Amino acid sequence: MSKYLDNPVFLCGHRKSGTTMLINLFDNAFEAITYPDDSGFFYKYFPEYELEKYSDQEKIERLCSTIAGEKLTEVISNIDISANDKKELFQNQKDFIHKIRGYSKSNFNYKDILLHFIESFRESFYEGRDAKVWIEKTTTTELYALELANKFPNAKFIHIVRDPRDNWASLLSGWDERYKNFNDSKEELLQSMIERGRLGMEFAKHNLTVLGNDRYKVIRFEDLTSNPEYWMKDLSNFIGIEFNENLLTPTVFGHPWYGNNFDGVRKLKPSSENVSKWSSRISQKDAKIIEFYFSDIMDHFQYEKSYSLKDTQLAAAEHYKWFNFSL
Repeated sequence: MSKYLDNPVFLCGHRKSGTTMLINLFDNAFEAITYPDDSGFFYKYFPEYELEKYSDQEKIERLCSTIAGEKLTEVISNIDISANDKKELFQNQKDFIHKIRGYSKSNFNYKDILLHFIESFRESFYEGRDAKVWIEKTTTTELYALELANKFPNAKFIHIVRDPRDNWASLLSGWDERYKNFNDSKEELLQSMIERGRLGMEFAKHNLTVLGNDRYKVIRFEDLTSNPEYWMKDLSNFIGIEFNENLLTPTVFGHPWYGNNFDGVRKLKPSSENVSKWSSRISQKDAKIIEFYFSDIMDHFQYEKSYSLKDTQLAAAEHYKWFNFSL
């Protein structure tokens, strides 16, 4: 088995907090195998397909159809490249799926299949690359960091956090295009942000305490976008690869990536355009609700609050009154 497989790097963070930007900055790391975008492994495969009720064949097919199939097809389809380049990537994808299906080990666990998944990806898209590490991003991984740290003794984690008010502004901007398809109301989406977003930031704090600075790195979205060269050098050093200037430009399979914001703004560099813009993008009511629920964690990550405790309490009560109401 290739030596690089012993050295995973898991990128962590809540959705719309900069995780996709970060994974795509690492796309041009010559000493890494970087799986593009969000693999979905830790919510579309794990933990359900770890259960014994599924056969080995069913587990492999789940990996092929949902992650290497549907999700990767979406990634490739959204790259702005020529038809020939896209055709080549789709052919590589077919090879990737074929290699996954060729797994011969029986009674495997999720560590086994994840390593096979990454090695199959390398052989299909980056054959011959002399990598030191592999990098994967799923927007839930921080919840499993302690388990993964035990499964992979050399694993390192990079966790990106963002001002929760800006995070909510980014989520809210995607309501019509995406999130209304998965939520009954904006209040439900906000409640998800309160529960899942805060949980992720709590794990950022506690994972760092438990695993230590040599294995767990927490970076703020605001810092990365304001000084990407400094932080990409720092992060490269943290995971043990050489920095190069290409790590300042986000790409997917080496092709330019212009961002995934819902405002239609195309940027080829990390952008701080929406940093601290929450006051013009969300209502004061929503900002107060978030400050109430995130108060202590905002203090911990040095995000300055704008409202009094009384005002945030009233807003939180009003939100929950309507979120909790049922006929």
